[in-house]
Amino acid sequence: MVTDSDFVEFSKSYSPDSSMVLIHYGIDLGAFGTGTAGTAIIKCIDSTKNLVPSTINGTFTDVKWINNKSATANYDIIPDLRAGAPSKIVNKEINGVKILIKPYDHIGADYKLKIEHLETSPDGKNQLVAYRYSNGKELTPIHISIVPKNSKIPRYGNFYIGEQTSDCILYGIWDKQNELLFFSNKRDSDMVNYYVIKNHPAIRYQIIVNEKKYGNKYLWTE
Repeated sequence: MVTDSDFVEFSKSYSPDSSMVLIHYGIDLGAFGTGTAGTAIIKCIDSTKNLVPSTINGTFTDVKWINNKSATANYDIIPDLRAGAPSKIVNKEINGVKILIKPYDHIGADYKLKIEHLETSPDGKNQLVAYRYSNGKELTPIHISIVPKNSKIPRYGNFYIGEQTSDCILYGIWDKQNELLFFSNKRDSDMVNYYVIKNHPAIRYQIIVNEKKYGNKYLWTE
């Protein structure tokens, strides 16, 4: 049973007039660390009460005040892209505070495309492209697309989009049958299929675990 002592406060931010507070909190999972619960938007005088009814869940991140009656929050559209589903972005209101929801995809306006790997299939028809975006300080997760030879690279991977904590797919090549071989490690290989795009190009693939070469890797590596 979860009690008040199981909750961990990560940060808090007061409205300009200090009447309301944003409390970003999670649940203490013991040896497993902490899990994000969300951000509560509540009157300061009520901050010792149950936060759950006043919480915008962990799907929405980077909640910030605009003024005393409004705030912004980011909605990560990457899971929707993987699922092939349209993002349903609807503004919310909690305790009289209007929350403007903004789509977020980890690709900042100052980020530039960085190709990690480009390889043409043996039959010459398609190209495997592994790429990410960078602003010189931070990197996005890996994107993997399969496109007809010399075609434009799509903004988002049409075959795979990695996760922020690890690319999970750490390298990839074509085999002689024009199918894909993706390489991973024991830690991340089970997660790969969660990040494959649902309606990806109809090309078969295998996930090969190579602990010796990729056991300590988190990013795509040649």
